[in-house]
Amino acid sequence: MGIPLLPLLVVLQLLIAPSPAAASPHISAVISQSGLDFAKDLLVSHAAETLTPLSVPDIKKSMSIPLVGTVRMTASGIVLHGLTVTNSTVAVGDTGVVVAASLARANLTMEWSYSYSAWVVTVSDSGNASIQVEGMEVGVSMSMKNQNGSLKLSVMECGCYMKELDITLNGGASWFYQVFIDAFSNHIRSSVENAITKKITEGALKLDSFLGNLPKKIDLDSVAAMNVTFVNDPLFKSSSVEFDIDGLFIPSDETAVPRDMLLGDIEYALPLGSSSKMLWISLDENVFNSVSALYFKAGLLQRMVDKIPDQFLLNTASWRFLVPQLYQKYPDDDMLLNISAISPPSVRINVGRIDATVDLDVTVSVLDSGKIVPVACMSVSVAVSGAAAVSGNNLGGRVELDYFSFTLKWSQVGKLHTVLVQTVLRIFLKHLFVPYVNSYLEQGFPLPIIKGFSIRDAYILTSYSKLIVSCDVTFIETEALFPVQTHGRFIL
Repeated sequence: MGIPLLPLLVVLQLLIAPSPAAASPHISAVISQSGLDFAKDLLVSHAAETLTPLSVPDIKKSMSIPLVGTVRMTASGIVLHGLTVTNSTVAVGDTGVVVAASLARANLTMEWSYSYSAWVVTVSDSGNASIQVEGMEVGVSMSMKNQNGSLKLSVMECGCYMKELDITLNGGASWFYQVFIDAFSNHIRSSVENAITKKITEGALKLDSFLGNLPKKIDLDSVAAMNVTFVNDPLFKSSSVEFDIDGLFIPSDETAVPRDMLLGDIEYALPLGSSSKMLWISLDENVFNSVSALYFKAGLLQRMVDKIPDQFLLNTASWRFLVPQLYQKYPDDDMLLNISAISPPSVRINVGRIDATVDLDVTVSVLDSGKIVPVACMSVSVAVSGAAAVSGNNLGGRVELDYFSFTLKWSQVGKLHTVLVQTVLRIFLKHLFVPYVNSYLEQGFPLPIIKGFSIRDAYILTSYSKLIVSCDVTFIETEALFPVQTHGRFIL
């Protein structure tokens, strides 16, 4: 069960997030008992397939037999074949995870031979044998620690116990059968148990390497990436495991490194009804504010608008009676709106709602003989509210306009008609600005899910400063869970 144990803790790591020692947890993920059971069922079934065939080292033994003398015996080519798993469990202790499996039966085949000297003649014989194992218990306990932003896996205990062996020898002299069984049954038992234990340990080493090579960041686009380095040791509770990551967005060309976290007393509690869902993911509002700050700093929160639903409003002729100076200076000229955020949008999460505000400068310009001429500028504060949704493995959402206010910053064409400006701004915000924002929000950003798994049946709730996703998980890609190793690195 060595190699299949590798993905167990990969699944336990499905998401990454804050724990009891972090004063500023940004994303936290708790895998419930149902999630642990899902991982266990997936991995134990794979274990039964990949553990066999398993070759066991040859066994040699000499034994003194009355009237015969010293008999040299060998059991070679011992191979473990079929495994039938009847029951498996996964439990969480104070420092790690314990996985145990009961196997109804296992089959082995082997070759046997013996030889002894009778006066000047050497007597030898050989044959094959089949071995039926009735009842086998396999278990491993593992702990994980945070090491420089990655998980370090250690095997605390590992063992295999075989109950009964039924050895059937074929060929050779019948007198030898019971001698061989008496001499070799315990050796075969211990050799198979040691081989399985070694296989599990090898799997744990591969898992440790796999965890160490997990991505430190998830790219959103050419501007932003989520820092998914671990910031605390995993927290093992009675029926769940919690993981902590940084979770904030950083420039995509920046290397993700663990941030210094202040110590505190924050502990993420599993919400009510947690037993029905495999995974609970908590995202702090700072996650959303960090990505908006990056886009603002990159100069992406601005847009030139030359088309709106009521296009006639973007011509000076529509303003000839309300802003006479505008029409007098620029008769029948088309107009442009230059929209620029003057600060990063601010997201606030409360119980049952998500709100955001953004302060904009809206500069009105005219196209005069092909030249863009600014004529007025307004300061606009926009408030929106919305809801989040999960699509695939992405967290997205939609917003709608709540209210807005504006003031005139400067004008080269006299005072503007407040009612008309308000009407134009409302049309623009409701029919252009909000749909434009939603086109990006609906794409969302990827939740830190291990490749090869897909979120399903997600439910979202909000509490003070946090958005919580509760969901189940589906396994969709075998190659991603069991990576192929190439040139010393795992392909993820």
